[in-house]
Amino acid sequence: VLKITMASSESTASVVDEAITAKMAALCIYGQTPQPEETPEFLSKSHAALLTELDKLPSDEKKAGWTKAFEKCPNLVGEDHRLMFLRCEVFNEELAALRICKYWNRRIELFGENRAYKPIHLGGDGALSSSSTSDSEHDNTKQNDEDEAMVKYTMKGINLGFFRPTLTHDTGGRAIVFVDPSRLAGYNKNSVDERMGVARALWYIMHNAIEGNDAVQKLGMVAIAHPQHAKISVIDRKLMKLNLESMSGCLPIRMGGFHIVQPPWFFTKIVFPIMKVIMPDRMRKRVRVYGGSEAKILKELKEVGLGREVLPSEIGGDVILDTESWIQEMTSRGL
Repeated sequence: VLKITMASSESTASVVDEAITAKMAALCIYGQTPQPEETPEFLSKSHAALLTELDKLPSDEKKAGWTKAFEKCPNLVGEDHRLMFLRCEVFNEELAALRICKYWNRRIELFGENRAYKPIHLGGDGALSSSSTSDSEHDNTKQNDEDEAMVKYTMKGINLGFFRPTLTHDTGGRAIVFVDPSRLAGYNKNSVDERMGVARALWYIMHNAIEGNDAVQKLGMVAIAHPQHAKISVIDRKLMKLNLESMSGCLPIRMGGFHIVQPPWFFTKIVFPIMKVIMPDRMRKRVRVYGGSEAKILKELKEVGLGREVLPSEIGGDVILDTESWIQEMTSRGL
């Protein structure tokens, strides 16, 4: 009995060791810096240091958005909000301060002075709720019309399904988002309103994934793009610039990998050169391209922690993306 018990114990330990090794390998796939242990003392010092770094920044246009947010919506910029930026920059308080300032400048640019200081939610009194009340001292019909147009074009951007959450995670615990440029067939790239609507849709989906989710804030996200059926006519350089700048320098998101599945010929000549100019070096190194048969692609994706069970059906996975139902659920929950 003793021998059996010892063998069982050794076997169990071996399985546990293998599981830990596999988990560590999954976490290190993209060469990301590991997060430190978040003790209460450590967090207290980091929050204080971040506020010090913010105070040190000159009071100019680069800091204007943060200053306004701190005055107009102090409930939205508390410790939980600031912690997302600290985690994104792995507790480099100086970088977190710069990112949070870029974030608020871009948030006000995208959502406007009347809605930027509300939660980025579809329901309740969120920035994207059609029933959201106005905080403007000069509330008038013109302002209401502008707010309604903003919500309308954002909802169109979300419903396009160009950028969608899969609600699944890779083996390292990173959230997975799916990008399908062919969905931009219903998008007018000559319309500034529609471009801003799609850009806001990306912000909404990213916020929905990270707010209140400690694991995703710490571990990050991966994007899987499937441009196989996209036409060259949908390529919008201005939209690409808006989105890549948001993902790489504004939003408090740790982007792990960018997996591009079956890109068409024009991606090499048009899209990749733009990505190289806009993306920081560390992000460019995490772009991986996949071609060949579906079986080959699924095998290669599994090797980087993306098994069939977490992938959308569009590329041979088991996940059915139902954007309409997801939007309805988020709206009903006030998220």
